[in-house]
Amino acid sequence: MNNKRKIFIGSRKSNLAKLQSNLVCNKLMDMGIKNLKINHIISEGDKKNFQEFKNLGGKGLFTKEIDNMLLNKKIDIAVHSAKDMPAFIDKNITIAAFLPREDVREVLVTKNFNIKSILDIKEKINFGSSSPRRINYLKNLIPYIKIKHIRGNVESRIQLVRQNKIDATLLAYAGLKRLKLKYDDINFIKIPTKIILPAPGQAAIAIVCRKEDKEVLNILKKIDHLDTRLTVSAEREFIKEINGDCFTPLAVLAKVNGNKLEINGKLFSDNGKISSKAKITSNIIDYIKAGRSCAKKVLEDLKNK
Repeated sequence: MNNKRKIFIGSRKSNLAKLQSNLVCNKLMDMGIKNLKINHIISEGDKKNFQEFKNLGGKGLFTKEIDNMLLNKKIDIAVHSAKDMPAFIDKNITIAAFLPREDVREVLVTKNFNIKSILDIKEKINFGSSSPRRINYLKNLIPYIKIKHIRGNVESRIQLVRQNKIDATLLAYAGLKRLKLKYDDINFIKIPTKIILPAPGQAAIAIVCRKEDKEVLNILKKIDHLDTRLTVSAEREFIKEINGDCFTPLAVLAKVNGNKLEINGKLFSDNGKISSKAKITSNIIDYIKAGRSCAKKVLEDLKNK
């Protein structure tokens, strides 16, 4: 497939974002799309401290500027971590493709090599996180821990553990795996999803373009990974039905098994002291309905507790 038009790709400037945009670029080049240029952008979300980040709208700040560049035709494709995307995006753009999803599990990051499981933590430790989902899981699993709000990219959070500024943190395993990060002084412990469910869209790369740009749409649909589209779309319906954002303490994971889709969701109360969970199994063609039904079940269950 030859293209005369130069296609501009935009993403954040972190090492992980650069790697992800390169994955997309390489996938397109494998199809014969050669005239590509990547622009890396420092997003507003990367510049803010925790309180400013919260006051200004949270994770939408990681994608808003790049999406605005897309809308203003300064770029033609936006590459996002799907979990960074708000539930509702501008009506003039669309998620045209997903790359195959990586491992969705969380990983515990600590210098303590005696710990083999997150359930082994029996002492008071300083845990670094600003994710309401992770914080609520942690407080319910390990009630005596102390939470310290932290932000930053994957590498900087690991450095906080290495420098003893915090005792441990949680990260998405997908980012570590893509970056191939290894440290002799850090113990990385993968956490089963039966203990901690991921964030909606975790480990998935979303590729966004303008709805009107038929040329790019037709190119991107050729690299779209169907199972990832079905599962992440179901998870995004879950968060839409709850009317949640990145400060809503929820978790969800959808899986495809043959022609069936299973979705597990969890929602914590605002104070994190109670939670509700639900599991829905449906035909894969009903993935949207499954996400919404799962959300309705956790909302109703939490309301009745």
